[in-house]
Amino acid sequence: MKSSTTPATAPVMVLNRDKLDELRRANGISTEAELARIIGVSPETLWRVSNGKTFPSNGFIARVKVAFPHTSTDSLFEVVYPEAMAS
Repeated sequence: MKSSTTPATAPVMVLNRDKLDELRRANGISTEAELARIIGVSPETLWRVSNGKTFPSNGFIARVKVAFPHTSTDSLFEVVYPEAMAS
């Protein structure tokens, strides 16, 4: 039985764009296209994930971690419930 305080959908990961921008600047990465290339995704994929149009895949999360190995995954991604994002 589901509690009234339990969200109806499973949690998802979302990108902390502010942290990614901070890493981009700190590493001298000047453009979004360059950042996408370094992460190993298309600029379109980076845009969609950055703007919440799609959730990051496991591969996307892994690529960001490989690109920035000294940065905590917890600082780059946050667990949220989709219905909370719609509010």
